[in-house]
Amino acid sequence: MKTNRQNILFLLLAIVAVAILPSCEKDPDLPRETLIVNNWIWEGMNDFYLWEASIPNLNPNAEPEPREFFNKILYEDDRDSRIYEDYETARAQSDGVEMTTGMSVYPTMYTETQVVSFVQYVVPGTPAADSGIARGDIILTIDGQTLTKENYYSLYYQTTATFGFGEWDGNSISPNGKEITLTATTIGLNPVQYHTVIDYQGQRIGYLVYTQFTKGVNGIWIDALNAVFEDFLAEGVSDVIMDVRYNLGGDLDLTSYIASTLAPISVMEDKAVFVDLVWNDRYNQYWAGEDLDNDGKADGLDSNQLRIRMQNSDYNLDLSRVYFLTTDWTASAPESLMTGLYPYMNVVQIGTTTYGKCYASILFDDWEEPKRHNWAIRPLIIKYSNAEGFTDFQDGIDPDYIVEDNLLYAKPFGSLEDPLLAKALEEITGVSPIARKSVQEVVIFEPFKVPLKQIHELEIDLPRLD
Repeated sequence: MKTNRQNILFLLLAIVAVAILPSCEKDPDLPRETLIVNNWIWEGMNDFYLWEASIPNLNPNAEPEPREFFNKILYEDDRDSRIYEDYETARAQSDGVEMTTGMSVYPTMYTETQVVSFVQYVVPGTPAADSGIARGDIILTIDGQTLTKENYYSLYYQTTATFGFGEWDGNSISPNGKEITLTATTIGLNPVQYHTVIDYQGQRIGYLVYTQFTKGVNGIWIDALNAVFEDFLAEGVSDVIMDVRYNLGGDLDLTSYIASTLAPISVMEDKAVFVDLVWNDRYNQYWAGEDLDNDGKADGLDSNQLRIRMQNSDYNLDLSRVYFLTTDWTASAPESLMTGLYPYMNVVQIGTTTYGKCYASILFDDWEEPKRHNWAIRPLIIKYSNAEGFTDFQDGIDPDYIVEDNLLYAKPFGSLEDPLLAKALEEITGVSPIARKSVQEVVIFEPFKVPLKQIHELEIDLPRLD
């Protein structure tokens, strides 16, 4: 990937910033590590948190639990800032490396006392894939126990577990006797879940299932992504369908690169504005006053820390329209991709309303050397808008065409019988590959809380404080 963004030594601001520290005496009853972590949280949040001006008056030396202390700091409308006890695990997840069986599941409430998990997809080459588990499979038990809201997380996130499966007969779900034991392993998860060029009604249509906006360790997944775009370019596709229905976010810099690949070539060549960024007041003033492009004058609002432009892409497809398949699992980075393209091309959204996140974050670990602890925080530090000022979609982005992602009747990725893909093909060609009478009735279950450890943040691509 080619990029014209300049890496900024973020540490500079941490050094020159005036730390806002409490004047209270330390509580002698708190462990030393707790005091260190609490004061590190307090110093960092009072520096770069987007809502820094709204932080309540708290005493970090009197808070026994760092996680609870962090949550007390958060602005009332902030539902996405995170704290982690293990920095290495959080960093690895951002790079698409996780301890996992390879299943992405959607837990729902089937009855008041039972949770049912639907397999959204299975990553190739993982234990789940090798065992034959497939998209649409239904998990009813783990280690012989019926799943409930109380035991779900502890059972699902074991290293080794036996999963019991069920089946839908059109009226109810019941056990089918199938059990599979899986052991989670540390795996690099290629976000290019599936891709193909579909020949339909005389048109060649690129289809990509993309599950996380991550470059991977040493940029390994950039190569995988570029291979897809190179294939689309060589095949002369007329349209592209981006299937981001299970994409929970990732890297903002990578998002602008993908936008540059999909957009009209004139937009890419003009380096048009992709998104504008708003930090807290202190950082807005700092970036506007810096000369990051070394032209001898302050950058102002055109600073590359306040405005992200389209990049050069060797694989630009010069499209005038693009299709996105979405659900409420579509969050942050894919939302920024869609909204960033709105001013320049026809963006057609098919599926259901997205999660709704117009913010970006950065992962920080301890900035002292030697490091004093292994905690990490990922606070929201930026609010973004597109070139036309579109933002504030906290309730999600509504689709142009509502199509439910009904996992009871899940089809493999690329199947022309998949209702979301079929609707996109219909909009492209005017002909639906699904006969109307064959469309299954949608059965809606009560949603269960998505496991937070699976949620990725929209990350601003700056060096971390180390």
